[in-house]
Amino acid sequence: MDLTNYLFSILISLVVGLVGFVAAYKLFDWLTPGVNFADQLNADNRSVAIFLAGLFVGLGLLLGNAIK
Repeated sequence: MDLTNYLFSILISLVVGLVGFVAAYKLFDWLTPGVNFADQLNADNRSVAIFLAGLFVGLGLLLGNAIK
């Protein structure tokens, strides 16, 4: 029974984290209408890739602490 509650808690945290990541990315994409991230990444723009990586790491830290 304890294992079931633990797995359910992990599943809920995973769903909340993924929804948070998608929502934050969509919000940031909406706030920066002049930058098309997909086109920039396909054009091998490394500065955009590094920026997005930093954004996702920061979001991961923020959401990870918020879920605990």
